[in-house]
Amino acid sequence: MAGELEVWANSDRPEDFPDPSDTIARLAKATRAFLAGETDLLEISVNERALTHRLAVHIEPYFNQWHTDCEYNRLGDKAKNLPRPEEFKSSPDDTTAITIFPDIIIHRRRTSHNCAVVEVKKADNNRGIDLDVAKLRGLTMAGDYEYTVGLHLIIDCRKATISEVTAYRGGEVDDDLTALARELFIG
Repeated sequence: MAGELEVWANSDRPEDFPDPSDTIARLAKATRAFLAGETDLLEISVNERALTHRLAVHIEPYFNQWHTDCEYNRLGDKAKNLPRPEEFKSSPDDTTAITIFPDIIIHRRRTSHNCAVVEVKKADNNRGIDLDVAKLRGLTMAGDYEYTVGLHLIIDCRKATISEVTAYRGGEVDDDLTALARELFIG
């Protein structure tokens, strides 16, 4: 556990940088408010982009003085991209990066302070899950982005619930944070 603390807490991060468990707890509260307050959108199963926008609106008050953005594709002034994952390469020579548009990020714009990245899928849509996972792995690993926490949320629109949640840290699934997230998001 002491090693985990060192991963996200360092002297370069602002004092109000939430720890990973607190980040997940805040995101869970915001998600509950979203599920309760946006039933009209959930009932008609709108597009994932519409859902993520409204979820971001509910997240924003829980991260005062942080920016909550949807589809934000910048690293400073440059496009945000990751190396093309193996499963998306068309040949061994295909080494180009892919520009990415995370569903929701919590960060401080034009700094390296990246708190959380959230990818959302509707339960009836399994297209693009591999790309979501690749983004969460790439954005939470050491390097240019280093988001402290990545969450993959599966929303069951018919039931207005989260049917699955997985937490990422350091480019991998974090079993402890996933267990916490499942407790807070699913019950």
